[in-house]
Amino acid sequence: MKQHTSFELIRLSKQTADARMRLRLLAVAHFLDGANRTQVAAMTKISRRIVNQWISNYLSQGLSGLESKKSSGRPPRLTDEQAKQLTLMLTEAAKSETGGRLTGQDIQGYILSEFGISFHLNHVYKILRKLGFSWLSSRSKHPKQNVEVMEAFKKFPLSTIVDIPIFVSPAEIDIWFQDEARIGQQNTTSKLWAEKGTRPLAVRQRQFEYVHLFGAVCPRSGATEAFISPYINKEVMRQHLSQISLATPSGRYAVVIMDGASWHANDIADDFENLSVVKLPPYSPELNPIEQVWSWLRQHKLANRCFEGYESIVDACSEAWSAFIEDKERVKKLCHRQWATMIT
Repeated sequence: MKQHTSFELIRLSKQTADARMRLRLLAVAHFLDGANRTQVAAMTKISRRIVNQWISNYLSQGLSGLESKKSSGRPPRLTDEQAKQLTLMLTEAAKSETGGRLTGQDIQGYILSEFGISFHLNHVYKILRKLGFSWLSSRSKHPKQNVEVMEAFKKFPLSTIVDIPIFVSPAEIDIWFQDEARIGQQNTTSKLWAEKGTRPLAVRQRQFEYVHLFGAVCPRSGATEAFISPYINKEVMRQHLSQISLATPSGRYAVVIMDGASWHANDIADDFENLSVVKLPPYSPELNPIEQVWSWLRQHKLANRCFEGYESIVDACSEAWSAFIEDKERVKKLCHRQWATMIT
């Protein structure tokens, strides 16, 4: 164990950013210069008992004896087993098929009834953060959704789809995702930057003008096609498929994945030689990445806005779609799904 001179300790005190360590080094330096412990206590304005402890620690352990020891603090009132039980309860509640949500008061009551421990509500939130939980926005889910069917769909080898002509190889197939969104005067509002402690107001109209925005994306190439219509039916849907068909390069084949809406009839693709459709399982919008496109359009361009009428809604949708597709890498990144990659 190295012994230091008072000069070395004073030099070390000037180099450290820890104010407590600096005071301890100076106290020991005064002691090494010949001051007794009572005098050191008077010079440093520290009790003699503490000074005596510092000097004893230094003499027995060197500089390491002067370092702050991490306080263990009070042991947690929840045992590890109780924390695991609480985590399991919260996890299961978040997956509940019946809906609803747990509030801080609910969790506070659960801890009291199950473990007999009363926590202040603020401490309950600290426990939740320590266990890895946060107050997050949830995604919508239809009560009739079948997770097993969705997983089976994702595992389905798209290269074996029977509607694809036998002479088309998987390497020549492009997967497109298609959907429609209704955009209108009864618009959505979104989060926005505002001063803390305030609740900003966003205008939301109550009129009834709207348009239907048909959109389709090809994650492999970043290609996109859009169509705006005042109404929806099979003929309008065929027009949109015609766009995709014309956008499909010569020598390639398009498989368009869409939901089971009534205007997505089984025969809508019969007139196209380079295109066929595949239906998503019922109540499974999560499988269609174009849902994220609609979210992007609303959050970045369409939310918190007023529209004078039909034409202004059309203009806004056109501008929003153009802004989204100007970056093909954004289209690819947002809409890529590993399960929708053709087998080669």
